[in-house]
Amino acid sequence: MADRASGGGGSKQRRAEEVYQRLRADIFNATLAPGRRLKFPDLCATYDISVGVAREVLTRLAAERLVVSKAHQGYTVVELSGDELADLTTARVHIESLVFRESVLHGDASWEAQVLAAHHLLSRTPLPTDVGSDAMQEWSRAHEAFHQSLLGGCPSRRLRETAQTLRDEAELYRRWAGPLGTEPDRDLAGEHKALADAALARDADRAATLLRDHIAHTTEILISGVTAASPGSGDGQ
Repeated sequence: MADRASGGGGSKQRRAEEVYQRLRADIFNATLAPGRRLKFPDLCATYDISVGVAREVLTRLAAERLVVSKAHQGYTVVELSGDELADLTTARVHIESLVFRESVLHGDASWEAQVLAAHHLLSRTPLPTDVGSDAMQEWSRAHEAFHQSLLGGCPSRRLRETAQTLRDEAELYRRWAGPLGTEPDRDLAGEHKALADAALARDADRAATLLRDHIAHTTEILISGVTAASPGSGDGQ
């Protein structure tokens, strides 16, 4: 196997990082579907790694709540759950709005420039309706970069990292449960513009309120998607 033959510890760590990124992408893209069992023999064959590297990568993904360890079953990809999404949203509403508020209060001119640039890119990236398409992947990257920029001015690294971990969990639901922005009563582009405008106007109270509403609105849509997608989503393999 490639990681066994690579020699030094540095090469092994690089290999583990490569596999981590591949597995993570396969989860987000639903190549590894919600609820799917992650068997070591299959992972070792598919990703050309040893059991040790597979275990290291899965432990890292479990810390991010992208996979879970179940008694007598080993590791599985996390499953779609309306209850889990509701709990996740409660945490996000409190923490992410706090981090955004801190960004507005403490972000410097470089932070403002990052928000402007990220919003410009997002506004110029069409939102497709095909969840699995390359165009959706491109929009998702632009969308995530925009939200990361909003939080990037917060002076607390721990708060930023906590907020980003919660966003990563929520990203699974955005990728799995169905496309956003197609609802007839929702102006998703307008919501993003309002967030950017509040940030650049240094209106911390409005910024936090808008982000809480944005998260809550998205969750309502995703819960509907979870309800539709969850039966039979895992193949048990």
